[in-house]
Amino acid sequence: MKPPWPTGWRLEVLDRQTDPSAPLDQAAAEIFGLFAEREQAFGVNPRVVIDIPDIADPASSPFLTDPSGYLVRRVRALDAEAAPIVRVVVLTTYSQRLRAALLAAGYTHTPIDMPAGPDGTGMFARTLPGQGGRTLYVEAVNEADEKIRPSFALRLWDGAGTLAGGACGSVHTHAGVRFAWLATLAVRAGLPAGTGTALAEAMMSHLRQRQVHTLYLGTQTADAFYRQLGFATRLTVLPALRHRQGAGGRRLTHDLVMMEKRL
Repeated sequence: MKPPWPTGWRLEVLDRQTDPSAPLDQAAAEIFGLFAEREQAFGVNPRVVIDIPDIADPASSPFLTDPSGYLVRRVRALDAEAAPIVRVVVLTTYSQRLRAALLAAGYTHTPIDMPAGPDGTGMFARTLPGQGGRTLYVEAVNEADEKIRPSFALRLWDGAGTLAGGACGSVHTHAGVRFAWLATLAVRAGLPAGTGTALAEAMMSHLRQRQVHTLYLGTQTADAFYRQLGFATRLTVLPALRHRQGAGGRRLTHDLVMMEKRL
């Protein structure tokens, strides 16, 4: 069958299961670089303040050691600058460490249990007094979690040997069943329509061959794309977090969501 991309293009599949020496970390970095380029086309909801606390040293991180105090200080500082903060949302992989303090401070906790995703993933949220204000979104994710280190990657090369697209993630077995986490999927801007869909289908075909039961992901810019591929929204963390310009100058909004698809 003819490949869904131009003649002369090549799809490369790397998998730690079949090749333990595969340069997966390098491939993941290249794919993330492509993803970061595409992300520049998306704006952030002006009613949302994004905060990425320093968690490089979990033992001394102001957020991890005193999450409630950290959030109180951030809200006070932001209230003094502009419209008040009326809602705080935290997405984190440190749920167990934060849970007691944030529950005591009036936050609700929604666990996000994904057998192949980062351990301890969860969402905390609290609504503050006031109306018409802003949302403080705090993201504290351990990107160095060994569980999400890539174990598979697909790279699409054009005829000139330039990276045109890629996808990477990890596969884990839980109770005898295989699950996968999609870390990144991106294609270069300007490619023919359908290239991203074809790449995603090729990735899912590879995971099916590995007998993966369910694929999980989190996205804040591609919810509509994944819904077209049959993914279901498991949790909406923050609606209308990002936006981009669509056809005719129409603004298209995207939710921050956690999604899944049974393969």
